[in-house]
Amino acid sequence: MTVVFLLALGVAPGVAQAALVTDTGTPSNAVGAGWAFNSGHSYAGRFSVPSDLTINSIEGYFSTDAGEVSISLFSNSADGEGGFIPGSALRSASFATSLGEAAWHAAAGLNWAVEQGSYWVVFTSTYGSESQASMPGAVASALDGYALEQGGQWHDAAGLGLDQGLRVDASAMAVPEPGSMALFGLGLAVVGMASRRKRA
Repeated sequence: MTVVFLLALGVAPGVAQAALVTDTGTPSNAVGAGWAFNSGHSYAGRFSVPSDLTINSIEGYFSTDAGEVSISLFSNSADGEGGFIPGSALRSASFATSLGEAAWHAAAGLNWAVEQGSYWVVFTSTYGSESQASMPGAVASALDGYALEQGGQWHDAAGLGLDQGLRVDASAMAVPEPGSMALFGLGLAVVGMASRRKRA
């Protein structure tokens, strides 16, 4: 039993520290001054991660209506580095919404592993045709790029004042701590000694 406990400790990963790898700040535009966040509209922002990470949550700043919002992670641009067309869809999460003022809305508990590089976050809403939801802009820290999709076609929104709010919370990939590795080695040694005694 002791050996099993030591081995379990040995393979326990270190505590991964979560941090915001992207934080644009809260948009300063009032509701109605931004972009209409209605069905058939998708808004995308490109961001970069400095190393291999696990994304815990993604937040967007927008007002809502009764319906559903999906937050998706796309690979880098399909039209080349620095382009405005998101690549292929990698992951997606959605949640139900109700009528509400502009606020931060999150897809949490994601556990999405990503490698170092650039990615797009795509916000898509499914509301009624009369929805008045919006996505205010004018953030303090703009993203690397912006795009919007209407009628099945992507458009470059870098110069259109989209500048939506985005927060990406991520953790470094967990690695075993030195103390845990030492315990793991000790556990292996104990197993080896027990095996020798049985042979004797």
